[in-house]
Amino acid sequence: MHRSRLRNKLAEGRTKVTSRVSERAKSLIPVEIDTGTDKCMMCKRKMRAHRRGAGDGRICSPACAQAWAAS
Repeated sequence: MHRSRLRNKLAEGRTKVTSRVSERAKSLIPVEIDTGTDKCMMCKRKMRAHRRGAGDGRICSPACAQAWAAS
C-alpha cells in the first residue's frame, strides 16, 4: 500500500472513533423532564424528578415511609 493511502485510512479511523465518542457522550447527558417538582406524600418536601413519570406516591425518607404506613 502507498503511504498516502495508509494516512487516509488512519484519518478515517480517527474520525470514526471521534464520532462514536461524541455520540456516546451525548447519550449520557440526562434527559430534562418538564413534570415540575415532585413532592413527598407525607412532608411535601421537594424531590428530584425521575424518568419513570409522574411523582404520585413518592416518599423521601424512611421516617416518612413509616408515617405513611402507620396512617
